[in-house]
Amino acid sequence: MRKLFTLVLALIGSAAFAQKKDTTGLKLPFTSGKVVYEKTFNVPAQSQSQLYSNAQLWFVERYKSDEVIQLRDHASGRVVGNGTEVLTFKGPLKMDVSCKVKMNIEIENKDGRYNVRISDIVYGYQAEPTEERTYFSAEDLINYLTQRKFKNAQGINPVPFNKKQSKKALASLTPLINDMMASIGQTMSRK
Repeated sequence: MRKLFTLVLALIGSAAFAQKKDTTGLKLPFTSGKVVYEKTFNVPAQSQSQLYSNAQLWFVERYKSDEVIQLRDHASGRVVGNGTEVLTFKGPLKMDVSCKVKMNIEIENKDGRYNVRISDIVYGYQAEPTEERTYFSAEDLINYLTQRKFKNAQGINPVPFNKKQSKKALASLTPLINDMMASIGQTMSRK
């Protein structure tokens, strides 16, 4: 009986340990400790060269400058840049809370297809116009929501929101990324 009890405990413990923890129930693309949105699109009849040009065009049209582009590699078809978007969600008393969200955007092109990878997502929040902006990553928000007492490498909790606001800030991220993906898709399909 004792062996059976020990076996059951060992199985329950290993099953609990093996389960992949849902990152706050928001179904975010959380892989290897990072939030990374990635998707491949097929665009038949588009050459790598045309897709490469369209990727650069998307950065210029979206951010009104080509200075956001950090890497242009025509041979590999890669265009990498940093973008800043405004993300808004409902806060206390149903007031809009706005954050600037910085991210790394990589578009890799091949004949007939391209891959978009959005990573290194950092929120910038400013409670009052006279206050300094507070920066924290999407991973900081997830860690804050999933850990009882979260502190970053510097020993502080960088997240200025309560848990409910933190969850809303994360939930608002996927629609923003989906909008960006749709915008990229429109530009990439140009001939």
